[in-house]
Amino acid sequence: MRSGWLDEAVKASRLPPATVFPRELADEVETYLRVFLVPLPGLTCHQARDWLAQRNNIRVEVPDQDRPIHGLMVADQGRGFIFYEERDSAEVRRFTLAHEVAHFVLDHLLPRMKALAAFGEDILPVLDGERRLGVVTGLSAMLKRIPLGAQVRLMDRDSSGAICSGKVDAVEHRADRLAFELLAPADLALPMLAGVPRTRAAEELAFRFGLRRMEAAAYARILLGPRHRPFSIQKYFPEEEEE
Repeated sequence: MRSGWLDEAVKASRLPPATVFPRELADEVETYLRVFLVPLPGLTCHQARDWLAQRNNIRVEVPDQDRPIHGLMVADQGRGFIFYEERDSAEVRRFTLAHEVAHFVLDHLLPRMKALAAFGEDILPVLDGERRLGVVTGLSAMLKRIPLGAQVRLMDRDSSGAICSGKVDAVEHRADRLAFELLAPADLALPMLAGVPRTRAAEELAFRFGLRRMEAAAYARILLGPRHRPFSIQKYFPEEEEE
């Protein structure tokens, strides 16, 4: 049985089901989440860093070597700022935004709600990076796995300008997985692929849901793979499951 915090967290973090595709999260995400969208032309790591410092007095660390990026998510004290390259194609912007929203939900909002449910409001100064996590607090290993202070996640480009997400580690993979679910829910995408040759699956997904061919191909491999299981945010918190 799951603890109550997770049911509440999932409910609080879930955007309503899409009714029109391609889905434009830019038109709805600020309504349902405490997230602020910042489209900028020529987006770079340093540009986003300077924007936050000048307008919100938020100091974040980014790579010393500046470079163009598709998107960047900064989460601080329960709110998120999502930057994305304004000049990218609609397909790239769509996936960038979904990927960064996924980072906000999975890497900031849900862990924060978990800590608050476990330790109460007194833990807020620790979560917000205003007080150190001391040994006298007696906190469990669970809290030590929750990021403290401002968080930064960025979506790189490779040398060809392609998105590099989903190729680095499990954190990026799960953000991709939630992004796909937001843009092309599996309960709609899978029936659509019934009877479609595997060689055309990516093309069908790209056309129906407004994905780039490379992201659509990755999603087709997930949906049609032998180990595919229905998507669930809860699976990323396995310690909440009891026998």
